[in-house]
Amino acid sequence: MFLKRKSSNWNKAGDICSSWKTLGVSGLDRLAILDAVWKKEMGRLGEHCVLLGVDRDVILVKPTSAVAASELSLRSSVLVKGLNKYFKRPWITAIRPATKI
Repeated sequence: MFLKRKSSNWNKAGDICSSWKTLGVSGLDRLAILDAVWKKEMGRLGEHCVLLGVDRDVILVKPTSAVAASELSLRSSVLVKGLNKYFKRPWITAIRPATKI
């Protein structure tokens, strides 16, 4: 009785994703992938840089110190290439520190 599957309660993942695209929420999958691979690509620098969000294809990061901000600016072009390899179409253009937030 309890192990019986009710097909009316189940949704297919493809149906949910297609409904997001019709609502204009196709950027959610990008953000989920970005959040998943952020620490992997950042390496040891990831402990000192917090991902805040995305503003017009630019990633905003909060560094914990001036040294982390300097390292982030030096490695930003390599990090952009590394992060873009996880997407079908590259969409990240830059990584910028958000010092005022």
